[in-house]
Order: sequence, then C-alpha cells, then structure tokens
Amino acid sequence: MEKRLLLAAALSLAVLMFWEWAVPKPPRPVPPPRPASGQAAAAAPTASAAASAGAAPEPAPPAAAAAPESAAEETAVTLENDVFRARFSNRGAALQSFVLTHYTDEQKRPLELIRTLPPELPRPFGLDFGKDAETTRRVANALFVVERDSDKRVRFRYADGKIAVTKEIAIQGGYLFDVKVGVSGQPGAFQLLAGPGLGNPTETERASRYVMPASAVAASADGMKVMRPEKAQAAAWPLLAGGFAGVEDNYFLEVFLPRAASTANVLTFSLPRPEGKPAVEIATGISGQGTLDARAFFGPKDVSILESYGLGLERTVDFGWYGILARPLLWMMKQSYAIVHNWGVAILVVTFLIRLLLFPLTAKSYTSMKKMQKLAPKMNAIRDKYKKAKTDAAQRQKMNTELMALYQSEGYNPMSGCFPVLLQLPILVAFYNVLSKTIELRHAPFFLWIKDLSAMDGSYVLVILMIVSMYVQQAMTPSTMDPAQKKVFMFMPILWAFFLKDMPSGLVLYWLFSNVLTIVQQLVMNRLVKEDPAPPSGGGAKALKQARA
Repeated sequence: MEKRLLLAAALSLAVLMFWEWAVPKPPRPVPPPRPASGQAAAAAPTASAAASAGAAPEPAPPAAAAAPESAAEETAVTLENDVFRARFSNRGAALQSFVLTHYTDEQKRPLELIRTLPPELPRPFGLDFGKDAETTRRVANALFVVERDSDKRVRFRYADGKIAVTKEIAIQGGYLFDVKVGVSGQPGAFQLLAGPGLGNPTETERASRYVMPASAVAASADGMKVMRPEKAQAAAWPLLAGGFAGVEDNYFLEVFLPRAASTANVLTFSLPRPEGKPAVEIATGISGQGTLDARAFFGPKDVSILESYGLGLERTVDFGWYGILARPLLWMMKQSYAIVHNWGVAILVVTFLIRLLLFPLTAKSYTSMKKMQKLAPKMNAIRDKYKKAKTDAAQRQKMNTELMALYQSEGYNPMSGCFPVLLQLPILVAFYNVLSKTIELRHAPFFLWIKDLSAMDGSYVLVILMIVSMYVQQAMTPSTMDPAQKKVFMFMPILWAFFLKDMPSGLVLYWLFSNVLTIVQQLVMNRLVKEDPAPPSGGGAKALKQARA
C-alpha cells in the first residue's frame, strides 16, 4: 500500500494537456456617467445600490444595451473576518489573495491559499466562457467598478456595450460566504472558477511531507468525484442544488455550492518547469447562465468545522477503504489530545490502547508460536520422510496430510501466529491516512527534533530506532525457521525502513512504539507461559504415537 502511495506521489507531475493564453491589453477605460463609492460607475438601473444590511440582494443582470462602464485604474478591495482575509482586484473582479489567519505556512506566516501563477492564467472567482476565448480574456482584463455597501460586502460592475457583468461577494463569520454573478449580453453559459491550483508549498515542504497537488472535487448527482492532476481530463459533473465543486488538497478546500442545479467542469493548465516535464494545475468551474447564486467555502478540511455547516463538506476528508478504522483512530487521538495537549503523546496513548486491545490475540499468537517451536522436530521428521515432495505431487499431498494430522492432534493452527501481524497492517494504513489528511496534525510538534508529525523525520533517528526495535523483536520471537529463512527475514526491518523513511514521522513513531510494546508483551509472556517437557524425537505420525503412549 505504501509503495503504491509513493508511486502515486511521483506521478503527480504527469502531463496530459498543454494550454496557452495570450495576455491581451486592458480595454480603454470609458468615462462613467456617475460616481459610486469613490469609483466611476454607470447610471444603469439594474443592480440596486439600496440593498438592506440584513441579506445580500439578488444582483439583476445588467441589460445588454447598458452603457459602457469601467474603472479608470486598477485597485484592490479587502474583505475580512475573524478567520480569513480576502483581497479582490477590480481587474476581472478576481481573487488575488485569501489568507487563513489561524493557519501558518512553513515560515510561520499566515497561510495563503491562492496559488502564485503566471499572469496569463485565470484566478479564483474569474469567469470562463468556454470556446469564446476572446470574451474570457476581455472580462478577465476588464477594470470593474467597485461599490462597497459595508465592510462585509462588495459589488463589482462592468459593461462594454457587448457584455455586462456584475459580481457580488458578502461575508459573515466563519469560512462560508455568499457570491452572486450576473451576466447579460452573452448568449451562452459561463463558469465561475475555483482555482487553478491551491496553496504555495515550498520545495522543502514538498520534500518533507506528502503534499497532495490540488485536485478537482465535486459532490455531484452521481456521488463524490475526485480528479487528480496526473489523470486530469475534460469532465462535466452534474450538480444538484446543495452539491458543491471546487479544488482540494490534503488539508484545504475551495468550493462553490450553487443554490440551484448546475454543472461542474474540470479545467487544466500546463506550467513549464525548468527541470523537464511541465506541471499541471487544475481548476473547477460551476456553470451559470444569466445569474448564478452560490455560497463559497474557502478554508481548512477540519472535520468538526465542515460538519458544523451541515452541507456534507466533511465528505472531502476521505480516509479511503480504511475509513472504518481511521475515523475511530482520529476520535481517540482527539480525546487523548484534549487530556495530554500534545499530538505526539496522543499517538503514544492511542498506540498503547491498540496494543492493549490486541493483547489477547498477541498472547494467543505467542502461545501458538511456542507450540510450533516444540513441534518442529516432529514436523522436520515428516518433511525428511518425503524428500521428493517438492517435485512429486503425490508425496507432497501425503506430507501435507500427515502435517495436518499432527496439527489437529496437537491443537495447533498454523494461521494463528500470522493473524495479529496481518491485523496490524490495516491499522498502519489507517494511521497513515489519519496523519496525512488530518489538519490538526499539520505542523504539530512532538518534542526535541520532531517539529511536525505530518512531515518526515529528516534526521532518520526514529527510523533507526524502529529498525533496532524490529531486530530485538525478531530475536525474542519463537521461530522454527531454517538458517536460510532467517537470513531472508533479517532484511525485513531494512525493507520496512525503506517504506517508512519518507512517511510522516507520526507514523514511524506509532510503529516504533508498537514494537516496543510488543517487546514488553513478549517479556511478560515469557514469564506467564510455562515451558513443557521437550517432545520425544521420532518421525512423523509414529513419533506422535510414541509421544502419546
């Protein structure tokens, strides 16, 4: 599983399509007929300036024949509340910056969600008119008139005689806010964009943790849809009222939630890279015609926050096939953190509880391996009796029959020693999903050199300690392996280290502490399990009968 995750991360820069946009010159500003909030504004009777303070009014699409109106110069306007600060440019009425004030980047600065991209690419809240690339470019470079009703609401207006566009954004508290778009003079549909891209991870951040590139996501009429950039292609997903679509990564989300049925469209943009293959940035647009009324969520994928809105946004925190294990693990970690106030210690507490829960199975497995160790002489005698079993199917069948008879007589189940180990693997994968997708663990320190449990341990101290613990555990585990098999198993800790060296340090911490607890359990079992007298020597079933006589 971990190997497939590594391969998936390596393929995230795959190239699927190349798309170029020319950078047009901005349209010549047309003197407006009336002022509005310090900006030039037209006297078009469409968008009402007398909106009530309680709710954002429906922006009526400007008439197709509306007099041209645009601003004289480029300006920016900021909307902010207690959790974010959004800055819009009147050029294209697009989002320039969206800062989450409660989260930080690698430099401990407030986190910027808007991706820094070449100027020819679109920006979030930009409009795309599909095949009408000329209109898309013209609107993207237009200087919109800005109207401020309050410090929580802004309206953008533009008209050039061919098309008229109105955008209105109204915020309140939290990460959910309103957006309304009106377009007239354009016969076809338009798309309101989320993306392209999401966040600005540094090269150090990319190297130190699994940073999932921005992917398209939608709660469509056909269920949850996710498209990774390495597999990006043109797609249209139907959205029912109450659905959502946008872009996501491991920890953050940008989506629009249209109030009426709509369609989510996936768009891709290719960015040349000096080291070779270009990178693919992905965006998602929700379609509208005439008027588009939606809500927007730009914020963290914190399950408790997402669930509080009651909009199904928590479905974007997908723990995969092991969600049935990952969600209880996350709940246990949160409960532990509420007591110990350290996520690393919370991992240790949960690991201890897991080992305690598995102790009956571990004890049974240990007893079974001890029994197998005592049966080894009888098993070897049977194998020696059928030396041609590897090439003779008939002899192999007889050998297996005698071995099974020996197992049944002694009450030994060959699979009982493997079951606890097999049960650990789903828990390990579930822990990986929790550590890589739970935003509470992002930048969460443990102690000393471990500053981020969601990032790899660059010193590899945890990995080295894990290797040592696995060798100690092997030395203490009862075994009936021959010398050749033992040499093969000596490489298992090295193989595990290879898989886990670039994994989140919290995952390695879990595996290390689990090994330490297993060693302690084996010391306890050595005291509890009494040694039986050595079995008599002999061959196969005859030796068994002699032992019973």
